[in-house]
Amino acid sequence: MACDICLFLDSETENTIRRAWSILRTRGLSSPLLRSGGKPHLTLAIWENLDPDFILDDLADFAKTHRVFPVTFSSIATFGPESGTVFLGPVFTPSLIIVHDQLYRIFKEMKDFSEGLYRPGSWVPHCSLTLGLPPEDLPEAINTCMEIINLPIRGWIREIGLLTFDRESVHSIRSYKLGEPDN
Repeated sequence: MACDICLFLDSETENTIRRAWSILRTRGLSSPLLRSGGKPHLTLAIWENLDPDFILDDLADFAKTHRVFPVTFSSIATFGPESGTVFLGPVFTPSLIIVHDQLYRIFKEMKDFSEGLYRPGSWVPHCSLTLGLPPEDLPEAINTCMEIINLPIRGWIREIGLLTFDRESVHSIRSYKLGEPDN
């Protein structure tokens, strides 16, 4: 089972994305994200066969040293027809880059074992709307998303946490609140 370190959103933004997941489901374009009770997120890193207990303490410390920050989703995109994935693309801000880079500095001994798409220099931040769709369903999923989602979506990154997943389910292991922003 794979293990993800993810950024989680504020409840209003999360609910906006959940509504999109629900509409996609009613149109036959569902994914394991909704069926398994997954939570909208931005993945920072994925490791295959990692014991979550190995990193939980470091992740808790990481959360204590980082503040809540804004995120704006400005695009709907895909990784190509074979990916089966449609996603919301966030604006690539300094805050997002810093959190990603610092995470990889802390977990540097595991960097080479992470999935290549998530490593520094290769990362494409995204919040998945569908996963595993057949290529012929991708155009309909993209059009549906463009019809039902009012861009931009402005929200906040409020937590960092750990998920495990396989092709059929997503499970939240633990999440930690980020500090409140300085006024």
